[in-house]
Order: sequence, then C-alpha cells, then structure tokens
Amino acid sequence: MARRLAAHPSLSAYRNTPELVRVGESHYETHDADGSTNGHALAEYLRNADPLMEQIRACCAPYVSPLDALWQALDALYGLERAHIDDRPMFAGVCRVFPEGSELLPHNDRLIRDAPGLGLGRELDAQLAANIYLRVPEKGGELQLWDLWPDEAQLTAWRASDSEYGTDRALVPPPACVLPITAGDLVLIDATKLHAVSRQERGARIGLSCFLGVRRGRPLVCWS
Repeated sequence: MARRLAAHPSLSAYRNTPELVRVGESHYETHDADGSTNGHALAEYLRNADPLMEQIRACCAPYVSPLDALWQALDALYGLERAHIDDRPMFAGVCRVFPEGSELLPHNDRLIRDAPGLGLGRELDAQLAANIYLRVPEKGGELQLWDLWPDEAQLTAWRASDSEYGTDRALVPPPACVLPITAGDLVLIDATKLHAVSRQERGARIGLSCFLGVRRGRPLVCWS
C-alpha cells in the first residue's frame, strides 16, 4: 500500500509549500502567499476531489483504505460527513510522503485562519488531525506535540525565515511530548495546538491524514 502510494504518478510538492510532497490535494494549497484564495487552484481542488480519493483507494486495494475504515467507524458512532464548498465536496484523505532528510516544522492548523472565507471554520468547536502511518523511518520521524495554542502574533514572532508555514525550532520551547510512531498507528491530535515531525534520519515516512471538525450536536466533518 505504502509502496504504491509513493509511486503514484501524481506525487508532487504542495503548490505553496515545496518542501512537502503528497498524493491528493490540500485546501491549504488553494491560497496564495498573501492568504487570498487562488480561484484557479480552488476550482482544480474541487474538480479533482472525487477522482483523487478514488485513486488513493485503488492504491490500497484489495484492502479497504485505512481512512475509509476510520470514517466508517466514526460515522457509526457520531455521524460523519465530508465538508463542502458551495455544495461541492472537498477532498479528504491526503497521502503525505516525507523523504529521508525531511521534517515538518512546528505549526498549527486552524480552518478559520487558513480559510477565512469558509463558513465551516466558524462552526467548529474543535479541529482534530487524524494521521494513519503506513511506513515509518528506521530512525527519526517522531511526532512532536506542544501544549500550546499560540496566537498569530506569537506565530509571526517564531516564524522560520525560509518556510511558508512553520516556526523556527530554535525559537519555540521544547515539545511537551515526543511520540515514537510505528506502521499501522492511528494518532488523533488537536490540530490547533503546535505540532511537528522531527527529521527523517533514516528512511521515509508515508501516511494518510485528514482533518476532523467537531460541531456540538451535529455530525463530525472531514476534509484535507
């Protein structure tokens, strides 16, 4: 499964974060550097949503996609639906590939900040990130978690000079938790808190991920 995803012909860098590569698309990629929505990128993201999800499922065959299994379980327990933009379903379930030597800098994810034009961000009581690990490096690639909800002023002060999204590790406090991961693990985190992935020292990290939005009294909602 991991091998087929890593060899997928659409594997490429994020449009606005070239140090990261993926199969599938993230709504984050529909924004330009100034935070404004790129209309062409958004149209492409919505047009490709269903075909890319089916291509990722095909890479998992004959097994059920691990994220599909998670979504089915969550739907049975709480109700779950895909997020929509103008009645069109968003993509959910990006496959991220971290090559040897790569890392994910400390950052947080907040839909209301990252996509202020979407009404969904104002509906959320919590935003979680679900990560399912298909392959992990022999050394490195730990999940680093902080018990911090930095505001925008703090994130700006910590911003790494060479990154579009992340903070400078030298400026942020040490993480509160460093979590070793193994292939097959499912980890759910509060995406609005600071989090990171340490450098892949030996080997690559391949996983499937999505956001899960919690809305009081309503079904969960998923997107990437």
